Amino acid sequence: MGETPKRLISGLLIAAAFIFSISYQGMYMFPLYAFTLLCAVLGIREFYDLAEAKIKDKIPKTLGIISTILLLTLVYLAWQANHYVPGAPLYHEGIKKALNLLKFNYALLGGLIFVFLFSLLKIQLLKNRVENSLIILAIYSMSVIYLPFTFSHLFLLYSLDNGLFYVWMVTWATAMADTGGYFMGKAFGRHKVGFAVSPNKTYEGYILGGVMQNLLVLGFYYVAQKNFNVPQYGYIEIGIFGVIIYFASILGDLSESLLKRDAGIKDSGGLIPGHGGVLDLLDAMLITIPAAYYYFYIVQELRRI
Repeated sequence: MGETPKRLISGLLIAAAFIFSISYQGMYMFPLYAFTLLCAVLGIREFYDLAEAKIKDKIPKTLGIISTILLLTLVYLAWQANHYVPGAPLYHEGIKKALNLLKFNYALLGGLIFVFLFSLLKIQLLKNRVENSLIILAIYSMSVIYLPFTFSHLFLLYSLDNGLFYVWMVTWATAMADTGGYFMGKAFGRHKVGFAVSPNKTYEGYILGGVMQNLLVLGFYYVAQKNFNVPQYGYIEIGIFGVIIYFASILGDLSESLLKRDAGIKDSGGLIPGHGGVLDLLDAMLITIPAAYYYFYIVQELRRI
């Protein structure tokens, strides 16, 4: 089978799994949690593989994987605590009290950071070697910020009123940013931007791709507004959202390219036929999802003033 059919089939299968996970709202949206957790765990393993290729040294992955599972699980449970009410499946008052303890607070956040830092330093000290310690400690810290922290914003985005709409919006805007940049660059690209991490990118591709993406985002919102019960925004607000997501998508794409080029690796992995690894598929979303959450959160807060 050729590369293009592989890319198409694997892309459709992943898209189907993603659509199901964000759309199925039974059992406290457990499919979304499972899908997100699987992507994050596979992604952080690929991140450590890139780091190992760079420093030519083994990095114990257990702490990073456990931290990823813990962080995403706590954010997910804190989100679903609002839906865990009397009459809901598996409801118990004791569980409800435990879930209420997971609601966001600075003590919980500070405690998690302390436990992670303590564990990180202890593991490195018990290895009883000095070489690459500074680099490995930095890699561990970056990995938790780069993957589970950013990806956990998917739950935060969904926690907004009409959360499914926002997830669809950021997914569409991110996909169209990649599509617009690719096709506009291929058709009209002449002048190279000169990025060391991606030397083939052109000014024409970026500029025309941004115009195309913004028009498609506005069109998406227009159709959604006419056919579904969605939050009401002005087209200027949606246009600003499109611009922010476009630049966030570029940043996410170039950032992962930066990591791969420094490690001397073409793809972050080979798990997804035609696409490479999980990081290759998620690179833009790791930045666009938090950007979408903070944008719409700020807009909603400003409206309350």
